[in-house]
Amino acid sequence: MTSPSPRPTLSEARTKLRELGYLQSRVERFVFRRALEGIAVLFLPVVATGAVALSMAETAAVAASQFRYGGSPGAAALLFLHLFFAALFPSVVFAAALFFAAGRSENPGSGAAVSGLLAVAGPLFLWIFGTLRLGSEGAAAPLLWGIPVSLASLLFGATVRAAFLGRAFAESGRLPSRPRRAVLLFAAAVAVCVGAVLFAMRLEPARPTPPLPARRAEAVVVVGIDGLALDSPCARDEPIAGRLSGGAKGWWETHPASPAEIWTDLATGVPAARHGVRALEWVRPVGLPPLAPPPGASWYLRGAGLALGTVSRAPVSAGERRSLAFWEVAASAGLPALAVGWWASGPWPGAAIVENREILARSASGVDVDSAAIREFERRYEGQSVAALYLPGADILRGDPSRRRETLARLALFLDRWIPRARSGEVALVVLAADSHPDAGSHGRIVVFDAATASPRIRSIRPVDVAPSILARAGIPVARDLPGRPVAALFRPGRVDSTTVATYGERVAPTPAASPGTDREYLEKLKSLGYLN
Repeated sequence: MTSPSPRPTLSEARTKLRELGYLQSRVERFVFRRALEGIAVLFLPVVATGAVALSMAETAAVAASQFRYGGSPGAAALLFLHLFFAALFPSVVFAAALFFAAGRSENPGSGAAVSGLLAVAGPLFLWIFGTLRLGSEGAAAPLLWGIPVSLASLLFGATVRAAFLGRAFAESGRLPSRPRRAVLLFAAAVAVCVGAVLFAMRLEPARPTPPLPARRAEAVVVVGIDGLALDSPCARDEPIAGRLSGGAKGWWETHPASPAEIWTDLATGVPAARHGVRALEWVRPVGLPPLAPPPGASWYLRGAGLALGTVSRAPVSAGERRSLAFWEVAASAGLPALAVGWWASGPWPGAAIVENREILARSASGVDVDSAAIREFERRYEGQSVAALYLPGADILRGDPSRRRETLARLALFLDRWIPRARSGEVALVVLAADSHPDAGSHGRIVVFDAATASPRIRSIRPVDVAPSILARAGIPVARDLPGRPVAALFRPGRVDSTTVATYGERVAPTPAASPGTDREYLEKLKSLGYLN
C-alpha cells in the first residue's frame, strides 16, 4: 500500500509554480501570498479588480455611445466611480463562487485557467454587448475604449487565476501539473478582434452637407395620433376611422415599445439603436447628465442608487436623441418648421417647438391633453413648410372608453378642418396612427391626403420610410444613410423630391441646464397619466 505524496512546502510550491510559468508577475505573487493568509485577505483583491474591470467596461459602453460622456474626461471618471459601486455586488458573488470552487478543485491548473478565462471574457463581452446595445456609431471610439477595458480585464483574470491556485493550495496542497498557457491574453485578443469586426460593421457617419430644398407651394402637416385601435372589431365605430378612410394608406406591423421610442423612430427615420431614445425615464447619477443604464448596472442605477440618493430619475428629453427629427432637418435646410407635443423634442434653430412637457403641464387630464396640443398648434401655425402635431389622448384614455370616445370626437372635428385644406391642395396632410400598446396583429398606419385622388392606395411600408417620405414631400433631399426611402405612391404625382444627400449628420445641440424641479413635475405628470408606474 502506497502512502500519499507529502504536501509540498510553501517554498517548494512557489518553485514549482514558477517552473510551470506561474507567479511571473507581481500581481500573481501578491495574490498567491495573500491566499495563504486567509479567505478574508484574499477576498479583497478579487472583488476590487472585478469591480474595476466591470465598471470600466460599462463606462466604455456609455462613453462610446452617449456623446455627453465621450467628450468629457471628468464626466467619464465620475461615471466610473458610480459604476464601480454598482459592480461590487456581482464581483462579491463571483469571488464567493471562485473560493468555493477552488477549495474543492482536484485539478487546480484547469480550474485556474477556466476561472481566469471567465474573468477576462466577462468584462470584454459586457463592453462589446453594451456598446452595441446603446448604439455607438462607427468603430474608432469604441476600439479606443477597448484598450483600458482589455487591460482591466487582464488584471482581473490574472488576479482570479492566482487566487484560485492559492486557495486550492491552501485547502488541499494541490498544484498544477502542466505549464501555464497564454489563454488570458489569447481571449482578450480574440474579444478585441470580434469587437473590431462588429463595430466596423456600423457605418462611420459622413460629413453632413446642408440639404438644399426644392421649394413647395404647399406645406406638409403631420398629425401623429397615439392609441388608435384601427385593427380592433370596434374600430369602425370610432368617428376618426371614417375620416381616415379616404386617404392613401401605408401600413406596418407594430410591436409593444415605449411611446417615446415608437414616435422617435417615426420622426427620425432610424431605429432606437441609432437615435438613442428608448424609454420615457432615464437616470441621472449625482453630478452627471442623464444616461441610459448600461447592461449590468440597472440594479444600482434604477434601484439601490435611487434608494441611497446617489441617483435620481430624469424624464426623456431631446438631449438624449442623437438623430435629427424631420422638422429639425427642415429647419436646417432653411424651411420654417413647427413641432407641438412630440416626445423627445427640444429647441432647434429655425423651428418653433412646444415640448411634450409643456403640453402635459397645461393639461389636468387625458381629455385635456389633445385639446391643449391642438389649441397650441393652431395658434402657432402660420403656414410653416413642415408642421408636426402629436396627440396622445387616445392612448392615455384607453382604460376609460367614454372619455376616449369624447377625445376622438374632438379629434375628428380637428381633422374636418384640415382634410378639406389638403384636398384643395393648400397643404399635404399626413396622419400617423401608431399604438404603443398594440394588440397582436395590429398595424401602424400612415394616411395621406394630398389634393384630390382617384382612389385610396394601400401598400406595406416600414416605419423608417415615414420620415424620408415627409421630407421628400416637403422638397428636401433624403439622406442616403437613412435606412428608409420615400414612398412616392402615397402622394400627389410629381411632388416627391428624388434627390439625395450623403447624410444629415448627428443631432448636436447645447446641453440644457439641469432643472430637477421641472423634471420632477414632468415625471409626476407622466405617472398621473399612466405612462410610468
